[in-house]
Amino acid sequence: MRVRKTMLLLTAMLPLALITKANNENKGDKGPGKTEPVLYGMVADATTKKPVQGVTLSITSAAKGQDNVKDRKEFVTDAAGLFRIPQMPPGEVVIVLEKKGYKTYRKESVIIKEGVSLKMNLDLTADEDESDVFHPLMRMMDGD
Repeated sequence: MRVRKTMLLLTAMLPLALITKANNENKGDKGPGKTEPVLYGMVADATTKKPVQGVTLSITSAAKGQDNVKDRKEFVTDAAGLFRIPQMPPGEVVIVLEKKGYKTYRKESVIIKEGVSLKMNLDLTADEDESDVFHPLMRMMDGD
């Protein structure tokens, strides 16, 4: 009879112990239930507002005294101009967008908070560099 009571008590206590353990892991700093911050959004052309594919996003830590080159993460936007960067470490970061034909865009002081995802929609401005543009009048102005 005593063995049955002990087994019944253990059977009743096991689910409670598992629930308590799962809750403690979700609250802990390194627990498997912890959600990592995600940075996501879209890059569009500032004039046309159409998505821009193939933009390189470079993310570096803004902390002083660190070797930012080794901490750099690079991602590329997809065909819809979308990006998703998982497992962002909390803290301040600098985001640089680069694509040929567009001006380089730099956004500083972006704060990533622990357990919070951040959505950013960014616009790129077309590079108005005249040296790459051919125009028939340019040939006439060069001389003979």
